[in-house]
Amino acid sequence: MPSAPLLQILRAIPAAKMKALEKFVASPYHVTHPEVARLFQYLTTHEVENLTKDALFRDFFPGGTVDKRRLYHLSNYLLEAVEKFLALEVWQQRPHEQNLAAVEHLRRLHLEQASAGMLRYARRRLEADPQRGSAYHRSDYLLQLEAYYLSQQEGRAKAASVQELSDAEDIAFICGKLRTGCLLLSHEAVSKREYDKGLLDNVLTLLKGHRYLQIPIIAAYYHGYFAQSGQDGDLHFSLLKSLLDQHAAHFSLAETHDLYLMAVNFCIRRINQADNRYFREIFELYQSGLQHGALLEDGTLSRWTYNNIAVTALRLHEFGWVRQFLHDFAPFLPESHREGAFNFNIARYYYDTGDYPQAMRHLLRMEYDDMLQNLMAKTMLCKIYYELDETDALENQLDSIQIYLRRKKILGYHKENYTAIVRFMRKLLSVRPDHAPEKEKLRAEIEQAPVLTEREWLLKQLSAETGPAKRPG
Repeated sequence: MPSAPLLQILRAIPAAKMKALEKFVASPYHVTHPEVARLFQYLTTHEVENLTKDALFRDFFPGGTVDKRRLYHLSNYLLEAVEKFLALEVWQQRPHEQNLAAVEHLRRLHLEQASAGMLRYARRRLEADPQRGSAYHRSDYLLQLEAYYLSQQEGRAKAASVQELSDAEDIAFICGKLRTGCLLLSHEAVSKREYDKGLLDNVLTLLKGHRYLQIPIIAAYYHGYFAQSGQDGDLHFSLLKSLLDQHAAHFSLAETHDLYLMAVNFCIRRINQADNRYFREIFELYQSGLQHGALLEDGTLSRWTYNNIAVTALRLHEFGWVRQFLHDFAPFLPESHREGAFNFNIARYYYDTGDYPQAMRHLLRMEYDDMLQNLMAKTMLCKIYYELDETDALENQLDSIQIYLRRKKILGYHKENYTAIVRFMRKLLSVRPDHAPEKEKLRAEIEQAPVLTEREWLLKQLSAETGPAKRPG
């Protein structure tokens, strides 16, 4: 049988690319064994998920003589061809690397004039590129290196600008080291382990007050690193945010995504420390990141980012903006979570704007596949029933949450949190509005609960003079 990696790759390649792959495999320049193309044709015209050894042997060896060893080799040859095709597809999206390779090859053929002409063309193309991220500085260094080699070959090594070569190498190295340093710092926070950062401390010391900090991509990673590390974090976050506002369009999407993520994570840490002014900061980052496409990964917006953006905008009462966002960006969600994420967040929008019938319609439309989202949806229904004074419906929903918690293996923080929410909602129903000692006792319990995401809402209901704190319809 063909190898599992080969079949997985063939299944994953989009239909729009399969025609190009078919031409690639059929080209004798790329694939010298003629039977490789026949195996490719067979695998791409049959349902490989249902393919059995017997069916493959019967169809591929119609004469009846099965040569398993030959099939094994053909499968490996085809896998190599497909991997070469995928590498070429990526390389074709990198014109500066192609130009550089052409310069190098011409130089190795001792075609100095042609190599010099190609070098000038490559330099013009690079300078015309609006992107000034790490890839630009790496290409700049490699072109400087080719220029040096060419000058040596032409016997004019003294004319070569070795200082420019050295500076370009430093800049390219620093870009890569800072980017990796930010990655290590991020992983340290998650894994709770410390990494050896190699030369990073030397680079950070060098950069303090250095002219290289005038290079936007270096400055962005430098300030992003210190914003993550906590050293003068507010200052470095402010400088990073300013750099993103000015230069995000000049960095690659991958770099822009990483830098926005650093800035967003800084805001989340501040918000978790009860610094609520960072809600506005993170909202502005979300707006800017959406504009630049930096929050999308391969054209997809994660449902968690979609949720976080919606929550932030609702907290700031940006109701018109969030409604438009929920509709405009729903198509970018993964298809398997699209309907659930949209219904849940549009329900939150209707709840916050006081349209309870619409909120309930969206909440009751489906059972969410994510356990936490399901619990949040059920909790929102409880809040609506309480605020509408629909006690029977609220009791039923609280019972539903308790059953759900017993049925699902939810451990730690989440189980403790939702168990507490159910307990305090039941106490809210039983507390006498005119009995101050009862209310104060419950208030103290709510304030002292170690884990309680609905603390603010519960205290608000308890503070109402009589009955639930209803919203206007």
